[in-house]
Amino acid sequence: MLKKLRSKLTPYSAACWGCAAFIASILLALAAFSARTVGMTFLGVLCAFIATMAIAFWFDFGRCPRCGTVARPFRVRCSKCEYPLCKKPEPEAKPDTLAEFEANARDLTETTITSEELYNGVVLHAFKDTVSLPNGKSSGREYLKHLGAVCVVPVTEDGCVVVERQYRYAVGQTMIEIPAGKLDYKGEDRLSAAKRELREETGYTADRWTFLGEYLTAPAFSDEMISMYMAEGLHKGEQDLDEDEFLDVIEVPLEELVDAVMTGKITDAKTQSGILKAARILRK
Repeated sequence: MLKKLRSKLTPYSAACWGCAAFIASILLALAAFSARTVGMTFLGVLCAFIATMAIAFWFDFGRCPRCGTVARPFRVRCSKCEYPLCKKPEPEAKPDTLAEFEANARDLTETTITSEELYNGVVLHAFKDTVSLPNGKSSGREYLKHLGAVCVVPVTEDGCVVVERQYRYAVGQTMIEIPAGKLDYKGEDRLSAAKRELREETGYTADRWTFLGEYLTAPAFSDEMISMYMAEGLHKGEQDLDEDEFLDVIEVPLEELVDAVMTGKITDAKTQSGILKAARILRK
């Protein structure tokens, strides 16, 4: 409550109100004590208490935000630093912890000494490199290069999300996922790729597209970057699946998917990230 009051008052108004309340309370207290009755004596004590609180209010809220000097009543500038006291105090800036950390962080870059290609497949391109570490020593790094991918959170007019049920051989599970797919070639426009994957896998097209950001799927051993989009204004059409692609398309309420993510029922990383980002945007 005090923080809210402080944001509404200027030091000038606090000083004026505090001074006025103090003077009025003192005058009422003197008048009450002069009446010499029990009731008026109690009123006098109450007025004296109010006068004390007025002084405390004045000295707390009526300070110059620049130098801390107590403001004088009916003076629009600080008597010490000439700061305009009629100006509302600016809210305290929240410290940017990440930016401050990055500004003072040490250089952890690793540089390549040698690079060896291990495998070049349709999806994966594996390498084994020797790198120089920040301390001058060397070490090995095995990693995968990937063209990149896109994923889409398709949201219907009634607040449902179009998701897929698909078997993933690598983990031996049938997963619930949002539509996604890899780029056809290096440098492909990612929004165009997202529109293509949505149409081919679900049959839907969309009128409105919102970029949700990018994320690295496994930066410890892969450079795969997935661009995330939210699609709205959906129009249903026919799927155009590849010959080796089998999946079911269902519509699930967004909030149900959020609960499934938070309880661990949905374990696919891109789906978790996309659903939570879309939910946050749509709740605003």
